[in-house]
Amino acid sequence: MSELMKLLLEITLGVLAIGICIVFVRAIKGPRFTDRIVAINMIGTMTTAIICILSIYLNEVCLIDVSLVYTLLSFLAVVIICHVVTLHHKGRELFLNKKEKRAEEK
Repeated sequence: MSELMKLLLEITLGVLAIGICIVFVRAIKGPRFTDRIVAINMIGTMTTAIICILSIYLNEVCLIDVSLVYTLLSFLAVVIICHVVTLHHKGRELFLNKKEKRAEEK
């Protein structure tokens, strides 16, 4: 691999690392839940890109498999988090509806 290609890959890794830090701040500060979920998903995507770039940089084909498994786990984690939060909000709505019905009955 040429020196120019190595330099380009190192710069790309640095930019992605900085991007992950910025998105991590958004995941913490995000005013809404959707902002946090998108930030978590973005961190997973950037991490996958970093693993793929490292695979090229280190000339290790097995890291591509690691990247695929990480992508699947990241996606599954986001889906489960969304599902849990949705169930929480539905349960809260049911609780508030029951509370309103009790107040109307009195």
